[in-house]
Amino acid sequence: MPRRPRRDHHGTLHHITARGNNRREIYSTDDDRETFYGLLASGCRTYDVRCHADCLMGNHYHLVLEAPVAAVSKLLWFVNNRYAIAYNDRHGRVDHLFGRRFHSSTMPDDRAAMAVMAYVALNPVRSRLSRHPAGWPAGSYRAHVRLEAPRPHLATEWARELFARHDTSLEERVARALREAGASNDQAGRPTLDDLFPDGRAVTREHVRHAGDVFGYARTEIAAHLGAAERTLSRWLAERDAA
Repeated sequence: MPRRPRRDHHGTLHHITARGNNRREIYSTDDDRETFYGLLASGCRTYDVRCHADCLMGNHYHLVLEAPVAAVSKLLWFVNNRYAIAYNDRHGRVDHLFGRRFHSSTMPDDRAAMAVMAYVALNPVRSRLSRHPAGWPAGSYRAHVRLEAPRPHLATEWARELFARHDTSLEERVARALREAGASNDQAGRPTLDDLFPDGRAVTREHVRHAGDVFGYARTEIAAHLGAAERTLSRWLAERDAA
């Protein structure tokens, strides 16, 4: 049975993404990113949320947070609203900066958590903004591999313990993903279904949702990997959703 990720304090692990309205830019300058990080640090302290990873891109961001759902919602309302006001003032904009409400998915076990940590780190590579995560300054990867001190909002101990329990590291996981992706940056960091489903046993609804919603695997691909018909998998999910 896959091991559930350990928690440093009471809460759930969330992979958060939020995008600009109509996928427009939300960070135009380094000052914008530093403003966002300052608000994130203040919000994490106020709402008792731990941030284990981040990556700020041009028109969206990724966070890995640990906290109860209510605290995460309060944190993101605080950060997104205050950041939007600051960004609009700085750049002479009006109207909404962010589009739809943030997207959140939970991580059901250690494998999913390690996959998300690598996925977040590799965002600049997939977007062809950097050849390696270490070359992207607006993210947590450099702090995780001790190339720089962590920013005030970032907690790095949990991630190191997570990978150490499986005799690996974030740095090794990223290097493997880059080797496997080869010339195809679009797939860099995308875990295989073997990574997401340890052995076909003890599969939960969260495992299936995570593979589809976060990493973009089609229902047909997931069903084939699990040795089931797509219709059977869909019925199984519907039964658990109704339970």
